[in-house]
Amino acid sequence: MNRNVKKILKLMTLLLILFSLSSCGYKDIDKRFFVVSIGIDESKKRDQKYKVTLKLAVPAADPKSGVPESVVVEEDSTTITGAVRLMKSKIDKELDFSHAKIIVISKEVAENNIKEVLDWFIRRRDIQKVAFLAIGEPSAKEILDIQPKSERVPSNSLFLIFGKTGTESPYIVTEYLFDFWKRLREKGLDPLLPIIEVHDNGELFDVHKSALFNKESLQTTLSTKETKVLRILMNRASKLDVEVKSQEDEQIFIAVDLAKTNIKINKETIDIDVQLEGIVEEATGHMDKSDIPKVKELAEKQVKERVEGLLQKIQKEELDPVGFGLLYRASHSYKNEYEDWLEMYPKIKFNVNVEMTLQGTGLLN
Repeated sequence: MNRNVKKILKLMTLLLILFSLSSCGYKDIDKRFFVVSIGIDESKKRDQKYKVTLKLAVPAADPKSGVPESVVVEEDSTTITGAVRLMKSKIDKELDFSHAKIIVISKEVAENNIKEVLDWFIRRRDIQKVAFLAIGEPSAKEILDIQPKSERVPSNSLFLIFGKTGTESPYIVTEYLFDFWKRLREKGLDPLLPIIEVHDNGELFDVHKSALFNKESLQTTLSTKETKVLRILMNRASKLDVEVKSQEDEQIFIAVDLAKTNIKINKETIDIDVQLEGIVEEATGHMDKSDIPKVKELAEKQVKERVEGLLQKIQKEELDPVGFGLLYRASHSYKNEYEDWLEMYPKIKFNVNVEMTLQGTGLLN
């Protein structure tokens, strides 16, 4: 009997454990709102700090059948946590952040201490660390409000833009939450983010600029051409175009299929070798194979000038998105190598060498 009693007690204990697990707060899919994108703006209310915007996907039987259903909710609070808690009183389902793939921060918020904003996202276990991070202009909410006609799933346009599964552009900088957080803390490597702008009366996005940060906040923005050059230096550009202007003010566009940059840190200089390979895609004037040597020389000279211009700009701002300081630390391992690098960087010289390989003039001879 004692053995039977023990078996019964063990069985009852196991059942109690199973029942407790089944009632631990799990909610069915029809009782959840899936957050697909998050926006952080400065609050316009005096006693509040942030305006938090969430774009919620409404499940549909067939996403291909019609317009994607979504709900945009917003709330002002002194903290992101407080705003999210208040939002829950406005909706009838539990918020699920596990599908949030993009975080948009306004320029005003980014110009303040961005570490404070990202603290909530890094601490939350249900926020994907591979979520895309971007700056929204004129505001994060206006970016989340955009719903392109080609979109079949809420915020899917932005996922395709930054995930490289849709469009591919030399101007689009892709930055993840985990990498941005690493750059905020890593010595010798500064953060950067893409800038999303509202275009075409609020129906489309423009993503062709970028923002550079120090370890605290946004410091400067890069133009479209500067963003492309930066991606070349970071070895992130695979397909791009290079514009060349001749002495007769004619324009020549080279479609580059291969771009590779090698960087070497010396004591007083940084040697940068840029290798480009492509074909002539467009020319406003007459051009044939005999003009290739001249175009090659012009392209190398003008790309070199653009690279040097960008390097001087980020050096003047004492920013390092490429990671020169990290390369220096990797090759100089001693106690105060980073402090020495901070003294060297404002005075260091850049030796830029550009080698352009032209395979032809397209289908025209």
